[in-house]
Amino acid sequence: MGDLHIIEQLNKQLPRDLKQIKQVVWFLKGYQLNELGQVTHLSISKFNLQGSWPTTLFMLEHLEYLDIQDNNLSHIPEEIQNLKKLKHLDIRINTLNTLPEYMANLPSMEKLYLGNNDFTEIPNIIGNCSALNLIDFTNNQISEGCEYLLKSTSMKNIYLKNNKLTSFPFELINDKQIEELNLQENRIDNIPEEVVGIGKLLF
Repeated sequence: MGDLHIIEQLNKQLPRDLKQIKQVVWFLKGYQLNELGQVTHLSISKFNLQGSWPTTLFMLEHLEYLDIQDNNLSHIPEEIQNLKKLKHLDIRINTLNTLPEYMANLPSMEKLYLGNNDFTEIPNIIGNCSALNLIDFTNNQISEGCEYLLKSTSMKNIYLKNNKLTSFPFELINDKQIEELNLQENRIDNIPEEVVGIGKLLF
């Protein structure tokens, strides 16, 4: 089944039809094709999904970028493992509070945006996501679990602005080079005078 046929099937599961976008602009909702006619980008943010993932999107095996913000989603289905080429997942402004173990089966995922959800702790699965270099937990309720972020050998950018943190395991960074760590709007009381291994620290 070709990707355009999959889009036709996907449109039957959505409240309104997707449009093809020639150039990626994330505030527009729709899809983009590569030169082979394969869907690589899909934006269905604010599509009134009411917590239900359209199952047909998991057939888009060439998908690299998925924006599914603001759809009242409380879980990530197991079928997401089918998206082996997925690099960028934006699932902000939903009701997630955990990540399933099978998220580690996405070998290409580099950027994961989870801001404005219901997380109270960092899921331990984060440390097993082999390609992940950016994680965004801005505007959650996180108070623990930051050590799992530093177990990842690929992590470069960590955004934890506006959570419930009172400490951060700086001692686990060692010689790892974190490019940016945002801890603003937390009440962290153990920030060292000199921080090694972080390019930019915001607190």
